[in-house]
Amino acid sequence: MTHTIDNRQNTQDEYITIIARTVADAMRQFKAKGLDELGFAIVGPVSKHQFALADESDTTTDMFDGNPMIAATFRRSTN
Repeated sequence: MTHTIDNRQNTQDEYITIIARTVADAMRQFKAKGLDELGFAIVGPVSKHQFALADESDTTTDMFDGNPMIAATFRRSTN
């Protein structure tokens, strides 16, 4: 998943979150995708999350069968 946000300083930062079963798997994908070479750096802790998909209704759908997954978010500044 990739998204861009305005951090209120007239810069655009790009974020990529890798979801994996283990920290090692997430970091392996970081290297495999060459994100380090593209200037991405890890932000925040790498930790387990449960994911739910929200839509326009009042219900959510558990993702990954409700199993916790590792989420690692990386950022690069594009200013």
